[in-house]
Amino acid sequence: MTDVAPSLRRCLGPLEVTAQAVGTVGLTLTAVFNIPEAMRTAGAATWISYGLALVVVLLVGETLVLFRRLPGSPSGIAAYVGAGLGARLGATASWALLLGYGATLVACLLFFGFFLELLLRHLGWPAPPLLAYLLGGLGCLELARRDVQLSTRTMLLTETISALIILALTLVILRHGWGAPDLRAINPLDDTAAQVRSGLMVAVLSFIGFESAANLGREAMDAERAVPRSIRIAVVLAGVLFMVWGAFLPEGLAWLPAVARQSLDPLSALAEQMGIPGAGLWIKVGAVLCLFGTCLGALTALARLAYGLAEQGLLPPSLARVHPRYGTPARALLAVGLPLVAGGALVVQRHLNISQIFGLFGGFAVLGFLLVYGLVALSSLRVSLPGNSRRRRLLVGGACLVAVSAMALAYVSGAVGQQNGMLLTFAVLMVLGALRVWWVVPALR
Repeated sequence: MTDVAPSLRRCLGPLEVTAQAVGTVGLTLTAVFNIPEAMRTAGAATWISYGLALVVVLLVGETLVLFRRLPGSPSGIAAYVGAGLGARLGATASWALLLGYGATLVACLLFFGFFLELLLRHLGWPAPPLLAYLLGGLGCLELARRDVQLSTRTMLLTETISALIILALTLVILRHGWGAPDLRAINPLDDTAAQVRSGLMVAVLSFIGFESAANLGREAMDAERAVPRSIRIAVVLAGVLFMVWGAFLPEGLAWLPAVARQSLDPLSALAEQMGIPGAGLWIKVGAVLCLFGTCLGALTALARLAYGLAEQGLLPPSLARVHPRYGTPARALLAVGLPLVAGGALVVQRHLNISQIFGLFGGFAVLGFLLVYGLVALSSLRVSLPGNSRRRRLLVGGACLVAVSAMALAYVSGAVGQQNGMLLTFAVLMVLGALRVWWVVPALR
């Protein structure tokens, strides 16, 4: 009798797949980090930047849903690219997603370390920044390695608690100081195109992760229904919350002195200024929980992407093996996760500020994901997709391609001259990955 190599377990229900999509987006992360960062450049136009990003992401989400009847793949939406544009471009898309999720993971781990250190200091237990960072990184690696059901449910729990904490603060802002005279804060006539464009990178970055539900397609028990539903839930839920936070949180943050607005944790400073007892502590707890869940989601997607690339022969075949007990791609997880955690540890020693982390890792992630979103849209125009009329496919895919292209052009045009190093590094890594793909993957496979 021959032994059958273990494969990814088809064990995830709709709840776990939705948890992956919502948890990787990191709803609270947007309130704690992204909106204050966008406000520094976009000001009162922050909500418009988020509105434009929401339109683009809604179109991307509906384009992904067009592919719902394709067999589930650990490569996620990169498999959608391959369906219409060929195996080579599909594998190149996997490489771009690997770069995007890798940058997202490192950034979130850095923020996790910052906030865990702040939380421990608040509780009277000071810890070195590197120790706080490593606790998050190694803890996420171990949980993601052991049980995909447990890790996805953990993401959902942490995200729910943290989002409720920030929603409570938003309601307090509305009650304490926001009124009719402040309607000018969301008056689009007072905002400039430059302001809106400056907030686009952070706004797009806020939504990244919803598409990771597709990476669990082979592990979902009813992927044809669970994955599209999860994508739609994550996009709509995130869109509603981000628009509310984007409209009202900047108004509250404007009450703070400039120094407090530029700090690592402006929401806690706002809560303290408003005299809300214990709110600063709960905001830190919410941020730590959210960041842990987002790191778990990014690691889960990264492991499946590496597993898929190993199946295609682009990474060592040993990474396409599944843990015999846990049913997870543990080798692929450690192969990509450990180097990223180690690289992030070096970044901790550089003492980068929030804007520098956003500019480097956030920009990397946005470039990678916008590239793949555009390729998926192009793929939808080139292949017949069961369950969709030709008219719907061309309308949704075409609108998505135009929207993503416009968003990418707006972002890149603003980044040229300011982030040339990041743009060049991304281009070089993409070229190296594409050359590897073209060398290994047969043209007609």
